[in-house]
Amino acid sequence: MSAGSRTHQHPSSHGSVLRLALCLFAGALLATALLVAWSCKTTRSGVVPLSGNSGGLNISSAEGAESRPEPMMRVRIARQVDSAEIEGRGPWLIAVEGARTGEILTGPLTISSSAGGIRVADVSGHIRGFGPGTPVYAGPVQRRGEQAGNEIINLGGYRYPGTLRIVPIESDQNAFDVVNVVEVERYIPGVISKEIFPHWDETTFMVQAVAARTYALQRREGARKAGRHYDVDDSTMDQVYGGLTGQRVALRATEATRGVVLTNGSRLGEALYSAVCGGKPALAEEIWPKEIAPVTIQNVRYSAATPPPKYVDLGLFRKIYCQNAQWYEWEVARRTDELTKRLQAWGMDRKHDLAKLGTLRSVEVVQRTQTGRSMLVKVTDTKGESVTLTAEQLRNAANFAVNGLPDLTSVARVHSNDFEVRVGRGVTVFKGSGHGHGVGMCQNCAEGMAERGDDWRTILQTFYPELQVTRIY
Repeated sequence: MSAGSRTHQHPSSHGSVLRLALCLFAGALLATALLVAWSCKTTRSGVVPLSGNSGGLNISSAEGAESRPEPMMRVRIARQVDSAEIEGRGPWLIAVEGARTGEILTGPLTISSSAGGIRVADVSGHIRGFGPGTPVYAGPVQRRGEQAGNEIINLGGYRYPGTLRIVPIESDQNAFDVVNVVEVERYIPGVISKEIFPHWDETTFMVQAVAARTYALQRREGARKAGRHYDVDDSTMDQVYGGLTGQRVALRATEATRGVVLTNGSRLGEALYSAVCGGKPALAEEIWPKEIAPVTIQNVRYSAATPPPKYVDLGLFRKIYCQNAQWYEWEVARRTDELTKRLQAWGMDRKHDLAKLGTLRSVEVVQRTQTGRSMLVKVTDTKGESVTLTAEQLRNAANFAVNGLPDLTSVARVHSNDFEVRVGRGVTVFKGSGHGHGVGMCQNCAEGMAERGDDWRTILQTFYPELQVTRIY
């Protein structure tokens, strides 16, 4: 009965009607909560069919929606934090993963860790606690009639689509991860708008969209087989992701390549990429060898005219277009004592023999890739003790964050794994080329090819000649 209606009722029936109305209202609220929570439920496929839902609310995009059949991504956007403030439009649904009930709260919400569990407090002071190890979904409620995909979550100065999954950290009772659950086609624009420059050719954005989509879905497949609670990280550990973007070229490129990936037969391909190859592309097995073979002194340089047959078909010997990129060649100077501390700290963190070395005395490249890129290096301390590791490992160690040492600026970081090192008494100098690992696509070379008129398929097949361009949905 609407608030504005006026009817005359027999006094004896007034209480019964009121009780009936209250019961119906309570039942509607319960049904709404059940419906919203059910739409949060995770399935093995990552998609929940919503076509049978006829209620007034559902939580948008929790694990898929009828209008967006593409796979869902779980993107870790906050790592091992003890609290988080989340905001969004309208009410929020909080639900335990897999449960059929949930609770609607008024935002903004404060999420905090509590003895291995999760504690949620809303703006009205209502507090909801969840037991140790229990993942929790949180998302803005979408009302019937509202356009799907309009939900917005504010966290840490960024805006995100989809919903959030709060996952307690098993090894730390005072921390949790925040994971953004979002359709892959809404994830991709937030990646490519961060990975390449906004003034670049739209063709390059299309190339980047396919590479980023392939990378994401391949990592998704591996993460779910391993039972990990997220598919990709939002940092350079995987792909940089900034959440929602209004960048039109990124949105157009994503839509133009919707569902297109790189495949190897019936499997997703390995679509790695980096910013600047520095003229020396590499293979994944050269940069991240599963086992380091006995070290031999090797410095072999091939040319496009006489490449080793094994590598001709793998895109290593191609024309280079990144000569004008900022980090095509670079030089970085570090204090030797500070660099030593970073190498030791990285070694301790990774349980690597580098932790045992003392003050740095020399770094020697002892093996190179087929294009002449640094592959293995020998690090020696002032006592004569030495350790051999990959050049990529040394790059990561040199850039390792250590409590008590200043954060490295982007200019001060070792930019790639291709370098020569000169160790001085007080200062160590890295002189190198390129930015990133050098495997797969060189983003700056892709831009050079786009500028000369190559289409996005041609560019992809240049960098990934062993893979096929395939639309999978």
